[in-house]
Amino acid sequence: MVKSLLSAAAAALALSSSVFAAPQWSPWSPTTHFPVVNNWIAKNCPGKYQPCTDANISIRKDFDSMAPAERKAYTDAVNCLRSKPSQLDQTLYPGAINRFFDYAMVHVNETRNVHLNGFFLVWHRLFTHVYEQDLRNTCGYTGAFPYWNWPATADNLSGSPIFNGDEYSMSGDGLYTGNTPLTIAPGFVLPHGGGGGCVTTGPFAGMNRTVDDISIDFLINGTAPPQSAYAKNESCLTRDLNTFVAQTWCNYTAVQQVVEAPDIDTFQLLLNGVVGGSLGIHSGAHFIMGSPASNIFVSAQDPIWYPLHVMLDRVYTSWQIRHPDLANATWGTYTPINAPPSANVTLDSIVPSRGYFDTQTYTIGELESTTAGPFCYKYDVNI
Repeated sequence: MVKSLLSAAAAALALSSSVFAAPQWSPWSPTTHFPVVNNWIAKNCPGKYQPCTDANISIRKDFDSMAPAERKAYTDAVNCLRSKPSQLDQTLYPGAINRFFDYAMVHVNETRNVHLNGFFLVWHRLFTHVYEQDLRNTCGYTGAFPYWNWPATADNLSGSPIFNGDEYSMSGDGLYTGNTPLTIAPGFVLPHGGGGGCVTTGPFAGMNRTVDDISIDFLINGTAPPQSAYAKNESCLTRDLNTFVAQTWCNYTAVQQVVEAPDIDTFQLLLNGVVGGSLGIHSGAHFIMGSPASNIFVSAQDPIWYPLHVMLDRVYTSWQIRHPDLANATWGTYTPINAPPSANVTLDSIVPSRGYFDTQTYTIGELESTTAGPFCYKYDVNI
């Protein structure tokens, strides 16, 4: 089994963008409902949720397809969150310098509970939804919640509207710092990207990060980072847009492979790759950006984290639509890569915390559809 998984990962690693053209992905049909999900919710949560219909559903859009004014309205709302005071205990979380960074600290706090385990997909679906509602309720945002379309930007990162650095972008690359390769693991080295230094353009120019990278070894070894990991250590937000990573792991064929995966095990493997061995499309998207976005603990300090994970949810939703009978299939244990060993999650498993932003209790089964449970949204284009 391990050999077959590694072989699949190696095949994904070998993909090259040079022969992959953009497929003709089609617009969504009317609201998709998954009977396996809806029946489970009706049985286990009778009367808890209002129906999601085509009349009240919201549409999530590719950032690059949005009108410039709508793109700027979105980044204005993000900067609005940055202007709001933190609600976290500053003695415990000194890096939480405002409401935006409260989300980043919650993500650090929950990293070991929601990555490489059975909660990964639904927790990120819920966390981005909570963030979206905060943009609307706290900062008055009324536009679409955008996703970063990884394969569409892979061949021209800095020229894409999302990263071209103008006032309507999500800011551009960092300043160029040299050509030193990045070693991820012994024998696994990535070339340097086009930046590496401070972000100086666009709506997040001059923005700082507040906590340092935290070693993935804590996740792999099943141990908690020390409290010093939350120490405030401000420095400029950096990026290192990496075309090699984008073209190798986040091209159209790689995404197509994931949504066509025959089962949830293969889907998860192609999504996240093998730790220290290869990247999947999700981990690849993080490494396109460079630190801090490439660090599994502190990545949410870069505002691109949210469009990145909305795209992740778009991929997951597309896989569910292609495999409706598997739409509520679960995968994994309570602990990342089962370290330390733990039970498998089930549809009844309680989803980990979202901090003070959302204190309701949800099970995995409640979060398995974007048009049921607490959600009512779909995407503009079907993969």
